[in-house]
Amino acid sequence: MIGIYDIHSHILPGLDDGARDLEDTLETLREAVRQGVQGMIATPHFHPGKFLTEGREVLASLKEVKEACLRENLEIRLYPGHECYYYPGLSEDLGAGRALTLAGSRYVLVEFSPNCLYTYLQQGLEELWRSGYQPILAHFERYACLSKKENLLRLRERGVLLQLNLSRLQARDTFFQKNPWGRMVKEGYVDYLATDCHGIYFRPMEAERSYPWIQKNLSLERQKRIFVANVKKIIKNQ
Repeated sequence: MIGIYDIHSHILPGLDDGARDLEDTLETLREAVRQGVQGMIATPHFHPGKFLTEGREVLASLKEVKEACLRENLEIRLYPGHECYYYPGLSEDLGAGRALTLAGSRYVLVEFSPNCLYTYLQQGLEELWRSGYQPILAHFERYACLSKKENLLRLRERGVLLQLNLSRLQARDTFFQKNPWGRMVKEGYVDYLATDCHGIYFRPMEAERSYPWIQKNLSLERQKRIFVANVKKIIKNQ
């Protein structure tokens, strides 16, 4: 299995419902390294009324984690970000640095309520585009409105990028009744596969459980595109 880069994780200590403390964070990163993860973007929730850790706090926490990794000789690249819950005004908070894009780029990891209307989801993404951002729809498999294939195709045609949780390649869930999650990946709908890891207690690092499916069903070229090339476009802001 190639070394992977993970764009969606909740590994910073005490900022949201992810890692509880620094030791939780370090144990998660040790496990990530063991499983072949070469880099991660830390994306604590930015969700007004629920989790509202501003950008400066994320950057300070990430600095602390990087220093701890150096002390432990943990070789993993770490980048800042947020998983932004969409609300009117998100673009303004991104522009002011209260909410963070991914790795300082124009790419934004954005989530909506799983039961939101398709029109609301579309309008929110359009607002981000108009403000100069490239949205990546987090765990797109959760949105009921995208169970209609035509809605998903409209988003793809508009240029939205889609992130699927790796755990879906371990489960028997289906996206459309006749179309399992794995087929969505094989057919090219998915731009990013990510762990959405939350520490060692809740939703732990289990990327390796999906590796057998990936190695069996995706060419080495497709693996490199999803796990490396697409992520480097974020890091380099391409």
